[in-house]
Amino acid sequence: MSLNSTPSLYRLSPETSYIKGIVSPNMTRSMVDDLKNDYLLSSRRRHRYCFHQSPEVDLHDIVICYDKTSYIRPNKHIGKSESLLILQGELDFYIFDDRGELIDLIELGSFATGKTCYLRIPANTWHGLRATSNEPVIMKETISGPYDNSSLLWADFAPVESAENSEGHLWYSALEDQAVKFRKRAISAAEFLHLTGPSVYVSSSTIARFDGSVLPRLIEAARKSNLKRARYCCHSSSEEKMQEMFILLLRETDIDESYHIRKDESLLVLEGNGRYIFPNEDGGERFNLPLSSFENASNNEAFFARINRYVPHKISVESEYLLIYESTTGPFVKSDTDYRIKTVG
Repeated sequence: MSLNSTPSLYRLSPETSYIKGIVSPNMTRSMVDDLKNDYLLSSRRRHRYCFHQSPEVDLHDIVICYDKTSYIRPNKHIGKSESLLILQGELDFYIFDDRGELIDLIELGSFATGKTCYLRIPANTWHGLRATSNEPVIMKETISGPYDNSSLLWADFAPVESAENSEGHLWYSALEDQAVKFRKRAISAAEFLHLTGPSVYVSSSTIARFDGSVLPRLIEAARKSNLKRARYCCHSSSEEKMQEMFILLLRETDIDESYHIRKDESLLVLEGNGRYIFPNEDGGERFNLPLSSFENASNNEAFFARINRYVPHKISVESEYLLIYESTTGPFVKSDTDYRIKTVG
């Protein structure tokens, strides 16, 4: 039986909506148009869909839409890493020191553009971002909860937001003379890969990134693996509060049905097709959720899904391989994941 899990939308404000679902709040291609319409209705030209149950939970999954008319003042998160994954459009990502001096600029774009599509920003790092594409930017943001406004600091070295935001845009434009030296560098994510096991990569950089250069490494490692899978871990240790990885699953991959006891997890598809299967207690199928990438998903296929804790699930790969980005709460504790034994007879 195949049932489409239809999440409900709760609009909290002109800029924020919560996507609720008992089993798996998810985002299908048909919901992208809704997000774009919501962002156009905002006075600041931005809107976010939150997939976590509340601000108090430990893993926050957010899909955001905004465009280059919006000014994002540089900021930093005290004691929290965060990550960005670009689904549509392009933007410049700026990194500053405590004096407000530009120390790096990374050009970001969706996976299809070939640019860096993912960044993990360490805690306590001043950063700003500016959309550069004519089309609106849609990105997935992941950060640890609970939400604490006091842990978010806004940079005194940059203009505050205003009704027109002209001062903020001029401030970013004035950085271009410094930024040009960073734009000339051709750095791929594969340069930072470090193999720690037969099928596990980590990043040697404090700012983990992902682009298409990593894909061949993952495919090769998965083919050599007995489990027919490989992963690239973006967190620096198993003790970190936010665990993130890119996982490549071959069609031959067989993953046992499982559920998480004390944590939520989320999944976003970058390439390939698959299916999330949600069983009932008796081993029958509660429903299944078709999966595809943001670019290729049909209106009833999800490119993003969040799996609530205690919900049994199993992923099935239907294409040659499935490339996914997965987030969950840390630290890693093996006993937090349990594998169900099917009832026979």
